[in-house]
Order: sequence, then C-alpha cells, then structure tokens
Amino acid sequence: MCIPVAAERVVTWKELKLHATPDDLWVAVNGRAYDLTEYQHVHPGSALILQHVAGSDASEAFQAFKHPTSARLEMLKYGVGFMETTREKPRTDAAQQLVEVRRKMESEGLFRVNYWNYAILAAGLAVAFVAVLLCVKERWVVPGALLLSLFWQQLALVGHDVGHNQILRTRSLDSMIGIVITLFLGASVQWWKYNHNTHHVTPNSSEHDPDIQHLPFFALSSQFFKNLRSTFYQATMVFDNALTKTMISIQHYTFLPMMLVARFGFYAMSTFHLLAKGRPAIYKPFEVAAFLGFFAWYFALCFCLPTWTERILLFAISHACFGIINLQTTLNHWARPVENGSALENYGNDWTTTQMMATNNVSCPVWMDWFHGGLQYQIEHHLFPDLPRHHLRAASAHVQPMCARLGIRYHSPTFFQALGEVLGALEVVAGQARNLPNEHSLVK
Repeated sequence: MCIPVAAERVVTWKELKLHATPDDLWVAVNGRAYDLTEYQHVHPGSALILQHVAGSDASEAFQAFKHPTSARLEMLKYGVGFMETTREKPRTDAAQQLVEVRRKMESEGLFRVNYWNYAILAAGLAVAFVAVLLCVKERWVVPGALLLSLFWQQLALVGHDVGHNQILRTRSLDSMIGIVITLFLGASVQWWKYNHNTHHVTPNSSEHDPDIQHLPFFALSSQFFKNLRSTFYQATMVFDNALTKTMISIQHYTFLPMMLVARFGFYAMSTFHLLAKGRPAIYKPFEVAAFLGFFAWYFALCFCLPTWTERILLFAISHACFGIINLQTTLNHWARPVENGSALENYGNDWTTTQMMATNNVSCPVWMDWFHGGLQYQIEHHLFPDLPRHHLRAASAHVQPMCARLGIRYHSPTFFQALGEVLGALEVVAGQARNLPNEHSLVK
C-alpha cells in the first residue's frame, strides 16, 4: 500500500530527529516517515507511547504491538515520505533473531487464539462467582471471601489479555469485554491498558515506567533518591522528605504487608483515570457505569450477611487475598536492572534486548499455568505482547535457544526464589536510604 501524500519525498534520519516533541512528533516505521502530531491523540495505546519513540525508528515497537488494521490504515493519512534507508542502522542480531523466531511461531499457529481455552476459563469464572453467592447465602464467610479474591485475581488476568487485544483481536470488541470485567472486578481496564502499554515501551525506566514508580512506599533503585520527574504522571516523585526516606529505609519489611492493601490502589487509580480529562478511553460512559455498578453489587453482597462482623470479615479477606495479583506483577521486573532515562535509548534502540534485560519469568509446573495466567512467561510476553497466553509455554521453546545464542540470560526462578530476589533488591535500596547523609532521622 502506498502513502497517499508526499510519496516521493525522502526524509533523512537527521531530519527525523528534529521532530521529537509532543508538539512535533514524527516516527519512522518500516522505511516510511509519519507525522503523528495529531494522530497521537487518537492512537489506541495513548499519546504517551508515541512520545517515547518520537524522532526515531519505531519499527520494532510497532511490530511488537501488532497495531490493528484500522490503526495502520489511519496512520497512512499522516505519511510524509520515505526514509533515506529502510532502517537507520542495520538490524541488530537480537532484532533479526526475533523476526526469525516470530516467523517460526506464526508457522506453528501460535498466534491463533484457542477459544476453547477461554470458554473453559469463562465457565470456571461463572462457577466461582455462583459459589461465592452460595457461600454468602449459607454464611460461609471465609470460604466465600477466599473464592471471591480468587475470582478477582483470575478476572484481572483476563483483563490483561483484553488489554492486549488477545481474545477477539478487535479493539472495540475486546473493550466491551473489558467493561464487563470492570463491572465484576472494580478496576478500569482502560486505565490498566494506558498504564501497561507505557510499561511495555519503557520497561524498568525510573522516569518513564509507571509500574516501578511507587514513592513514597517503594524505590527500586537509588535513582529515585533524586526527586525524578515522572513523564507518566507528569509530576515530581519527591524523595527528599522524612516520611518517604523512612518508608524506603524499611521497604523490605513493608513490602508483603503492603500487598494486602494494594487492592485500594486499583480503586484510586481507576477513579483518577475515569475522572481525568485527556486520558484515552473507549466507551467511557459505559465503563464509568460498570465501575459504579461494581460497588453496588459488592456492597449489596456484603449486606446480605446479617452481622457487621461477617461483613467486615468478607470485605477484609477478599481484599487482602487479592494482593496475590499485585505480588505476581512485581516478581517479573522488580529485581531486574533499573534504567536511568529511556531504557530503549540505553540499549541503542534495540527493542529486543531492552525487553529481555528488564524481565524474568517465574518457573512453575504446567498444572499451575492457570494460576499465573501468563505472567509466568513474562519474557515471551514482552517480546510478543499479542501472543495468546495459552501458547506462551510453547513459545518458550523458541525463546530460550534465542537467548542462549545472544548470550542473554533467560532467567526463570521459582515463585519463592523470585520473591526472595525482589525482597533482596528492596533491602539493598533500603540500606542505601538509611546511609544517606542528611538531616532527617531514618530508621536504623
């Protein structure tokens, strides 16, 4: 397909780099230059993602996210010409091998969705929810609360799939599933998608990745001691105060207890996203209605129990045990190196290496795959975000040899080994915080 405007114009890489701001945003994709200054505001993944690759060759990023046909056709309207060469630099060995691995996986049908898998999962979720209702009816509060937290955890994992358009492969249809998930989970899938897509482009970047920006509670690197500005939140992450320094100095002790209340972060961030102007959203009024609907049915469920003791017990256990999903999401990245500035730039715009260096898997037996919902194969997921979760284990047979050829460690600790690594990384930074020479009194 040809670019309909300025088709014969040749854009140099030097010229492309001059257009690298939100107000003047060009990117190169597969040898073509696009002015996406206006398009960024309707881009399916948010303007922020495009801003992170502005003025550069974004071919690998676009390939990884597999933009839907409608988005690719829409982009053609913004073409400004052909690049002087297809790529600024020859493909790295890592990038070339990733292309070859993807071709092999496509030939094996690994990118095709197995809808029987999702049918079984949907049936399991329905049974679990009915079981919760029955437990509450019979006043079996603890089993009901545990089942509810498991229901939420599994639903959140489906939300992860929906956010990557892995189920129906259509943004609008997957977004409709997301609205149903919001109704039963109490978390905005559109907020998660906005947050998570940014994480995929800038994994473990101290300034850009919202998944590791958790001051005043956690700091994964001493880089956070510098009062960095978050490009995601458009705010300074203030470290230089007594409360934050004290919290960071004991973070390896507070980490697990904090997971027990992390559910409330879902509520807060979803509320902020749905109320904020300029945030990407599709069918926003329906998602707002679904979000409010969650609280209606959940509190109605709690008040089906006759005593306040039982109501509080259901509320507390279901929320605390949901913390397992928050714990799961930390194990894949929090013990990996934290990058200063753009992780992609730090690795010479090598998308493949950037993803692998920021990520590790969590080793588990086949019969536990359902529990982890694909998070156990985070390396494969970051390399192929559109790969259905039920094919991740098969994909690892291709990715492991690729890592060996590239000399990049394919790190896959067990659940508890990964937890130990995260706690160890937090303890190192906590020690650095305690040893800072300043006027504030820290916990010794």
